[in-house]
Amino acid sequence: MSGPRRVVVSGMGVISPIGNDTTSYWRNLLCGHSGIGAPTLVTDGRLRPCVVAEVKGFVPSLHFTDWELSTADRVSQFALVAAKQAIQQAEIDFTEGLSTRTGTIIGIGVGGQTTHDDSFRRLYLDRAERLHPLTIPRLMVNGPASQVSMHYGLRGPTFVVASACASATHAIGVAFQMVRSGTIACAVTGGSEACITFGTLKAWEAMRIMAPDTCRPFRLDEGAWCWARGRPSW
Repeated sequence: MSGPRRVVVSGMGVISPIGNDTTSYWRNLLCGHSGIGAPTLVTDGRLRPCVVAEVKGFVPSLHFTDWELSTADRVSQFALVAAKQAIQQAEIDFTEGLSTRTGTIIGIGVGGQTTHDDSFRRLYLDRAERLHPLTIPRLMVNGPASQVSMHYGLRGPTFVVASACASATHAIGVAFQMVRSGTIACAVTGGSEACITFGTLKAWEAMRIMAPDTCRPFRLDEGAWCWARGRPSW
């Protein structure tokens, strides 16, 4: 019996608050540039002052046709563009034999929140009688993995790993184990999130974990619970 197979990373891609390609991302990371600041995607006055990590300079129309945009939530758009960068860097040609043995395993925390917000606005505010027919495929948590697999004709195992903030790490770990064991020959893996919407931010705000200036997760007077004086308080 042969031992575990060697696994290598052959290509990378990134869409992030500090860079929308690997070169700019790595440069800004090394320089210590922060991608955290006041939200610009959400400007509703009912949102308390807070800081978020927004993706800047991402123009969907530069990457997708109008039809493609109608089928993919922002979270899927990020996944598709990052996957494209990684696949191009890896110079992989998904031939008939390889496509059936390539998995698409992506970590997602909450899914299509932009679609959620837009749909609820149409229903409750605009009093719309019907929603876009592709609303469900857009907002489902497995949307990014499905979009990537369909776009590149990948016919191996296709699924999402959802474990909150650890989703991407778990997805990469699962992909590694599947390639290492020989279950699949190749994997497109990583994580995607696009949850900066009014509804999502208000939900996080309700938990009292939105920082007004700088994120300090271990500071006593910030966060959902404060255990000062031996008792929890809001």
